[in-house]
Formats: sequence, C-alpha cells, structure tokens
Amino acid sequence: MASLRRPLPLLVAFLGGLSWGPVTLCRAGGTSSTTETYAWGSAVPIPTGGPSWYDDAYYDQVLANGVAGTPLPAGAQMPDNGTYAAAGSASTGEAAPGVERPPIGIGPGTWLISLFFGKNGVPNGFAWCTANFVFQNGTSFGLGTAGHCASALSNPVTAFVVPPPEAPCPSGGVCGPGIYPIGKFSIVRNGGLGNDFALIAVNSAFNPWMRPAMPVFGGPTGAYTGGLPTVPAASNSVGLLTVLTPSYSPAVVGYCGHGAVVGTGGTCRAAAGLFASGTAFLWYGPSTPGDSGSGVVMVPDPLTPLAPVPATADLTHIIILDASVSRKLAVTIGPDYPGMVGGTQMARILSIVGPSWTLVNGGLP
Repeated sequence: MASLRRPLPLLVAFLGGLSWGPVTLCRAGGTSSTTETYAWGSAVPIPTGGPSWYDDAYYDQVLANGVAGTPLPAGAQMPDNGTYAAAGSASTGEAAPGVERPPIGIGPGTWLISLFFGKNGVPNGFAWCTANFVFQNGTSFGLGTAGHCASALSNPVTAFVVPPPEAPCPSGGVCGPGIYPIGKFSIVRNGGLGNDFALIAVNSAFNPWMRPAMPVFGGPTGAYTGGLPTVPAASNSVGLLTVLTPSYSPAVVGYCGHGAVVGTGGTCRAAAGLFASGTAFLWYGPSTPGDSGSGVVMVPDPLTPLAPVPATADLTHIIILDASVSRKLAVTIGPDYPGMVGGTQMARILSIVGPSWTLVNGGLP
C-alpha cells in the first residue's frame, strides 16, 4: 500500500547556506523560510541576519569598481576571525602556494555572496555560500557552488578574494583583498538533496587568479564515482517499524566552508563515513549555515605519500529527520539519519555541467 507522508513536527533538513530574501539589501535580517517538499519529507533554508555592511549602496559600488575590486567598508566584520586580514595583499611579491588557509585566489573555499533580483531588476536579497571546485571549458573557467545559492541564471556573484601575489591585477596597478564581481550563474540546478548544484561562469579577467587546489587537503585529483568496498543498503523491520540503512563505505572526507561559527575563515574540517542515497552522498561531520556549496574531497591515508584526493560531492544539506508514516501507522525511518550532512555526488554534478566542462585538478599538499 502506498505510504502517506505526514507533516512532521521537526524540520527534516536544513539547507547549509545563509540566505536572505526577499528583503531589501539595505536592511540586515532574515525572513520566513519556504518549505521544500521531498518524497521523504521537507526542508527549509535557514533564515538569519546578514552582514549589515553589504547593503544596496555597497553593492552598487562593487559593480561600479568592477575588476578593480572594492575594499571592505570601514568597520566591516568578516566571518573569518581575522585570518583574511593577515593574508596580506597582492603587493607582497610572494608566491601563492595554492594549498593554504585562508584560500588565496578564486577556487575551492572562496567566500561567495550571490545576489537575488525581483521582477523589476532591483536587488532584493542575497545568499552567503562557499565555492566548491573549478571547471574549465576551453579558455573559460567555471566555479561551482550549491544550486540553492542562486535564484536564476545570469544573476551576478560577488566574492571576497585575496589576490594571488604573483598574478596581475585585471585593472592594472595593485589589487588588494576585497569584494569582486567574479561572474554570473550559467547553470542552476536546485532540485533538492542529490540534485543541488550551480556553476558560475567566471569573468575571463580573473583567469590568472583561478586556484583549483583545495585548501589544506589538496586535490582534487579527478572525481570519485565509486569503487570503495561498500556495505550494501538494507531494510530491517520489527512490527510496524522499518529502518532503512543506506549503503556505506568506510572513508574520511574533508571540506572547507564559511559556515557560521565552525567555518570562520573558511575552516577546513574532516568527517567520517560515506553513505550513498540516490544521487546524494552523506557523512557525519560539523557543518553550519554558510557552508553551502563547499567542495568535499576524499581524504587519503596520511601515511601514503601523494595518494589521490578525489572530488566527492558538494555540501548542501543537514539532515534532522527522515521518516514516514503509512495509512496503517507503520513507521519507516531512514535511509538518511539525524546529524548527517549531505550533498550531490560528483557523478551527478558532472552530468549537470555536461561534457563541455571538465573538472580542473589541484595540487597535492
């Protein structure tokens, strides 16, 4: 008999990005969230206040300055615990190693602020997210993030960037750390857990600033699309209770995101387990709003030199509860469990971007 998914008193999943909208950019603060319904339950974006300094006047200034960049307003508070300020500027003449923290250039771990527009073309909100991997199509570069970080195609994306010391400033002269309009969304897929990805077409002026390497962990060295020893999925029932267990692979994954509190400065974190659920991967590890879009890599044995660090997924959701109740009051729990963090598998991401875009590999630490 078909099961009936009844409304549950608990939120089932939180999207891992900080999003505000529709609100006027000149105001800080959040709004009520729109519930997203899935076959297994529902999810809502986490509403929260944004940085008050990123208002419509500042946004206009960012666009006007273009590739020259815009310094942060006086007194602006960055979600980085001061680490970006210590990164210096492009005038040092020092080489950017690529595998570092905080991330220099544009690539995995870059802090993104994407804009939302109303029908009249006026900005009415923004999303605070994190970049995952670099993609390339001929001489063009793309930068991945979560699909729910974008409201529509061609919407502009700005980012806080520390320019690579050895790279030229697109406007000539010297470019310092600041907010840059790096490109626009060219692909947006916001279909829920396992189908949540967006690609930013990066302005070619920033090509010399692209950094494919994941901070701290290094890589990616290709994409993980399977191959680990896996415990198969299972279904166990006792009376009216059925517990679904996803397929599981013993693995350690790593990601670097700008989540509130735990992600200050793009903090890199490791997590345990790799659970497969449809086109999603899930794992257990710390994540908070702002991490949305973060790239997830499989971390190798540290005692194995130059071991592969494949791109595994993007980070998009935090699972609170996955359960259903049938008309006969039979309860089914799983296969996604409370505390899991999840995102779209790389195999799905590669199918979303299509064969014209290729994942760009990064160096190893």
